[in-house]
Amino acid sequence: MSKNKTEAISLLRILDDRISNNNPSLDNANSSNSNQTSSSLERQNGISNFGAVMHVIKGNIGPGILAMPAAFSHAGILFGTVMLAVLGVICVHCMHLLVKCSHYLCRKTKASHLDYSGVTEVAINFLPAATPRKAKAGRVMVNIYLVLAQLGICCVYVLFIARNIKLVVEKCIGNEPDSINYRINYPMSLQHYELVLVTLLVAIVFIRDVKYLAPFSMLANIAALVALGIILYYILIHQKFQSVSRLPLIKDWSELPLYFSTALYAFEGIGVILPIENKMKEPQAFPSLFGVLNLGMTIVCVLFITVGFYGYIEFGDEAMASVTLNLKSWYGVAVQILFSLCIYVSYAVQFYVPLTIIGPAIAESKLAQFIGPTLFDYITRLLLVLLTVGVAAAVDEYLDLLIALIGSVTSTVLAIILPALLEIATFWPDRKERKYFWIMFTKDIVIMLFGVLCFLSGTAVAVMQLVQRFRGE
Repeated sequence: MSKNKTEAISLLRILDDRISNNNPSLDNANSSNSNQTSSSLERQNGISNFGAVMHVIKGNIGPGILAMPAAFSHAGILFGTVMLAVLGVICVHCMHLLVKCSHYLCRKTKASHLDYSGVTEVAINFLPAATPRKAKAGRVMVNIYLVLAQLGICCVYVLFIARNIKLVVEKCIGNEPDSINYRINYPMSLQHYELVLVTLLVAIVFIRDVKYLAPFSMLANIAALVALGIILYYILIHQKFQSVSRLPLIKDWSELPLYFSTALYAFEGIGVILPIENKMKEPQAFPSLFGVLNLGMTIVCVLFITVGFYGYIEFGDEAMASVTLNLKSWYGVAVQILFSLCIYVSYAVQFYVPLTIIGPAIAESKLAQFIGPTLFDYITRLLLVLLTVGVAAAVDEYLDLLIALIGSVTSTVLAIILPALLEIATFWPDRKERKYFWIMFTKDIVIMLFGVLCFLSGTAVAVMQLVQRFRGE
């Protein structure tokens, strides 16, 4: 148990370091020998290779894995399986690009380490005709996308918890949607559950020091592991497989954008890749062929494909936005409760990232100085909770489209487009000395075009379907 708690604390520190460095990365390039000594000591006390693998897995396993059967329902059994493996390769390659750029720029600037926004700032700074203002703008842009991504994930979490708890309550009182007394004995809507959830979310996000979330994070990890085990048992062993031949090999092309958006949403861990590597005792083991990143992401991809493939075989086109919503038995009640508890705690952890980016920027405002920093901090937390709950309430019960929208708007940029663009920007000044630069350039352009296609098509289809559902079409 103490080991799990230590890992939970370590993960929270990684999330903290992901965005806690508000000083410009260019200043890090001029760090003193004492800072380098401090970095060396941090390495000695860093996380092990096994711990890093666990953090890579934890950073990528969330509600996205539960949406895999629904993603397959937009792609078909063959295309969904093969393309998910291809997406995994692309996303892992982009993670390697981010690590590669970080290593190169750290050597070039003598910086001890760089985060995602720091890599962007330094890469832009070395471009021809670059200015500190342009480099700073790049850093701000990445931070804005990180904020949007994390708040979007929090919106998904709110809707996920509300829908699952609503099913649990209706199951327990015998008032399920197929019951003749549905909405008569217990007429609470989804928005009522979200309104009640505000109080619980405010209570946990008002914990200002992230280290106090460690015990809750440990319990959430255990709950997620047990719940995922129940799901795998249910779809692999308990249930009898239905005929695969009834499922299409590939769906109509018009449904594919929702598949890509939902699948890309699941690869939500690129923001913690560099912090994990920076905290390792043996960072050289992170990007190697049989190293931490490849091992951890291979496990993640296998889990994604397993849940998506067998979940789709079991539920077919009736697969819902979260596979937990398809589990109508008491197995389902246990899974819904466990995952709701897990996502509740994860909300606070994800919430901490945008808060730490936004906080310093608005803490210097006149309003913050007038009412006091502590009170202003609590008001900011409350407003951000209300924002995420408000978005979730506005989307109503359409969890699948919210996941697709967040995936297309933010995940495509952070996980695919930006890493490829950063590789070009990082090595552009030295392109004449690099033998295979133009091959790399072509490869990165292809990756970016794929990302832009996913961004545009996924966003357009998700928005159009949201409008159609609200109109009742």
